Amino acid sequence: MLFVALIAMVILSLAGVALVRSVDSSTAVAGNIAFRQASIAPVNFAIEQAIDALFKTKSIVDTTTNDLPHNYFASLQAGEQPNAVPSLLSGTYGTMNPLYAGAGMPTSIDPVTKLEVRKVIERVCSANGGATIANCDLLPPKVSPAGTDNEVKRIPIPPIPHFRVTVRVDLPGTNTVTYAQAFLR
Repeated sequence: MLFVALIAMVILSLAGVALVRSVDSSTAVAGNIAFRQASIAPVNFAIEQAIDALFKTKSIVDTTTNDLPHNYFASLQAGEQPNAVPSLLSGTYGTMNPLYAGAGMPTSIDPVTKLEVRKVIERVCSANGGATIANCDLLPPKVSPAGTDNEVKRIPIPPIPHFRVTVRVDLPGTNTVTYAQAFLR
């Protein structure tokens, strides 16, 4: 009888340990989901800032040269990770933060959530300078299929390069990070 009681105690102890681990895992998952939800608004805001800088207010005046105060590179950066994250935004918080700050690029900090938002805007070209078919992924000029007067005197439309915006959102003091990318043209 004593032997059966000891086996029952071992089984109950294992069940208690499993329950504690399950609760810890559930708490971690809930925390990660909350962080993901909290990072959606800053990511959207960073992409809207990139759209504004490139197309609306045109604070990035010359798209053929780098403009680091506006987080802009005129070509794709070397050292890109397999998941297409630029090297300036990849790695742990401790390795990424000094590299990003050392490049002279500003970090946005949400005053309420304390989330740190970093972005890199890259023109999808292999080199700085003018956008050509040889060095850029270009949107081809639009040609109207209509048989109008434009057949004789077509309106030239310049090729438009694509832009890739990569956003990283960190919560310092934790091991949580969110990446998002958007392509603009």
